[in-house]
Amino acid sequence: MKKYYVILMILLLIGCENEHNKEFGEKGVPNLTGNSYGNLINNGFVAKQDNLLIYMKYNDSNIPLISNNAIMIKEEDGTNEVKLTSKGFGDLNVWEEWVYYTVMPFSDIPVLYRIKLNGTEKEKLVKGADYVQVKNDQIYYYDSIKNGIYKMNLDGTDKVQIYSPKPEVTMNFYVDCEHIYFYKPIDEDGEEGKLYSMSLNGENVKKLNDTVSNFQVINDADEEYLYYTDVDEHLYKVDKQKGKEMKITDQKFSSIIVDKDWIYYLNAGDHYYLYKMKKNGEKNQLLIQKEISDINGLDNWIYYKLDGHEDIFRVNTDGTKNRLFSKHK
Repeated sequence: MKKYYVILMILLLIGCENEHNKEFGEKGVPNLTGNSYGNLINNGFVAKQDNLLIYMKYNDSNIPLISNNAIMIKEEDGTNEVKLTSKGFGDLNVWEEWVYYTVMPFSDIPVLYRIKLNGTEKEKLVKGADYVQVKNDQIYYYDSIKNGIYKMNLDGTDKVQIYSPKPEVTMNFYVDCEHIYFYKPIDEDGEEGKLYSMSLNGENVKKLNDTVSNFQVINDADEEYLYYTDVDEHLYKVDKQKGKEMKITDQKFSSIIVDKDWIYYLNAGDHYYLYKMKKNGEKNQLLIQKEISDINGLDNWIYYKLDGHEDIFRVNTDGTKNRLFSKHK
């Protein structure tokens, strides 16, 4: 894996292009993935590259079409906060020296951009990009205009359709090193609510589970299992290789994050408070007794937004050090 200097200098962009240099960075190695899928399915408002945190600073409007959110960057210790660019919407991915993000214009169709970590070379890549995932030296996304799963080079060239369903529906999908796992609300045979897998080039499509529902969300994955919720918001997992499906608990789930040992989630049956439990469903614990709208996870931190508010908070995964991370604009 090649090494590179993540960033030596970054431009502080203020108002009418006033520039102030901020010294950043140590020698490091690039991410293996632009962001975790658990973060991206929950709006992807925080990402990390080495000791740098890249995150959204929301304004006080919760209407995407009129918002002027900023994308910020600072050292992991909280120092040297600077503005990277304006009008970001989310889906933050960081790959080597580039930050990938979506903008939501008045057409209500997301547009994927990228910008360097030093604030230069902002580029528009593709219109209509949903479920954006940067990994395997490629960008994977669902094209909501052309109706299909696509991939392209990191600079936006060589767009290739991997898979397109017959019904015109948006498909929630997750990419790992060898496969793409996706949900089809209706398949070609008229069956509803099934999960499928296929190779990275769209071949070898096969059904993965038997639970039928009108709505399933792929929330996250580890090396062995894919996690998802059914129409009743119950949590399941399925063995990615063997296809064996297991219901974890009867609790209601929303917005889950999976790490090596724990599942962090918003409890839809308890005011959307933040909980964690072991991956086998045991040792269920309340972490934050406040109604939360979105969660992202990085290292030993859970980043979250309170329902109806635009500030970002974070709490250690053991429930300690709960504090404000980013004040809204």
